[in-house]
Amino acid sequence: MMTPRFRWMVAAALVMTIGSPIGAVAQGTPPHGTGRSGASRMNDPQRDVLEKRFKQRIDAIVKERLRLTDDQQSKLREVASRTEESRRVLRREEFVLRTSLREEMKAGKNANEVRVGELLDQMPRLERRKLDLLESEQRELAKFLSPTQRARYFGLQDELRRGMHDLQRRRMGMDDSTAGSSDARDMRRRGAPPPM
Repeated sequence: MMTPRFRWMVAAALVMTIGSPIGAVAQGTPPHGTGRSGASRMNDPQRDVLEKRFKQRIDAIVKERLRLTDDQQSKLREVASRTEESRRVLRREEFVLRTSLREEMKAGKNANEVRVGELLDQMPRLERRKLDLLESEQRELAKFLSPTQRARYFGLQDELRRGMHDLQRRRMGMDDSTAGSSDARDMRRRGAPPPM
């Protein structure tokens, strides 16, 4: 469990994403909606500054929480960068896969059975790739972090992902009743490691 002080630190870091698409970018979430307003936000000249500050704040939180040395922090930053890019790709693929399946199912009795079967067959393969990535990440982390540090990092990753998701949802004016189906919410939750 995180202390109230640590929760405040995480919240403070997340608040820095307000007014920018960092939350969506960090999660690899496809942008919601199109049009000039969305495009202008993506091209906001302050985005790079906000993202840099956000990353610096998160770095400080992670270093304090895990009690990292400078060398450990540097190595963790490298592993996290590689791993997050791979996760981003997998999240995009999952989004496309689930969207395609949802569109097929809207046809009801006229759904393309072959296409539905192909999409369903892709799901377990995608889940295996997620597990492979998690195992690879843990092997890399084990080279320079203690088991306790890895466990804390595991829980922190989940807290940050859930925090960014909640912040993004609030910015869009969504609550639990409008954020999508329960299946969609369950899918988003499964995209992150379980809380510690």
